[in-house]
Amino acid sequence: MVIEHVVRDGAGWVTIANPRRRNALSVAMMGALEAAVRELDDAPEVRCIVLAGAGETFCAGADISEFAGHHDSAAERQAFDGALSGLFGTLRGLRTPLIAMIRGHCLGAGMALALSADLRIAAEGSTFAIPAARLGVGYPVALAEALVHVAGPAHAADMLLTARTFTGAEALAAGIVNRLVAAGELEADVARTVSAIAANAPLSVRAAKVSIRATAHPELAARAREMVDACAGSADEREGQRAFMERRRPDFSGR
Repeated sequence: MVIEHVVRDGAGWVTIANPRRRNALSVAMMGALEAAVRELDDAPEVRCIVLAGAGETFCAGADISEFAGHHDSAAERQAFDGALSGLFGTLRGLRTPLIAMIRGHCLGAGMALALSADLRIAAEGSTFAIPAARLGVGYPVALAEALVHVAGPAHAADMLLTARTFTGAEALAAGIVNRLVAAGELEADVARTVSAIAANAPLSVRAAKVSIRATAHPELAARAREMVDACAGSADEREGQRAFMERRRPDFSGR
């Protein structure tokens, strides 16, 4: 199985496990990854989703051997484009917070996966690039917009026009990653972040996620306001206030 997922401690952990291809994404893998995150997003016990790559690479992008073949016929190109748009459409629409746990190379479609996450935590020594211009590929507009929203137009231009590789330190300075940690501490750091999110009220967390996305997608603003309003008078709001007054940890139910 090249897309593995398991639920543990309130989180869904998804691993791209194709290390012989440096976790490059085939059309079938895109479909399997989309199905896995959909399943976890629908699971009430999952408060956070973590996306990682097996071995020493996060994701080396789309599988170039397939990618080249999909330009040879209209049907194959349509299948590739459909898998790509389906996966990233699903990632953009997730209700559950998504963390990208990045180790090693994060390239092309791997960068797009990372940019779909709400938080990106990377090991020192990780590298980041979008080599579309070196391959003669037009980088999808929606994915370029995501890069601009995260890193700003100047850093996006640097990455897309030069196709050069950013070091972890450069990615951190550009806002592409939230933080860099020692390689041996990566999973523990991500686990602490998962615990912090899972301990909070799910309605509040999901409302915050949509509110943040609405800054780049104004069509989501009305939905964000509805979700914020739904927190008022909820069982979790009452529990949070009660726990604060009683000086104990709240036990949120997501209602």
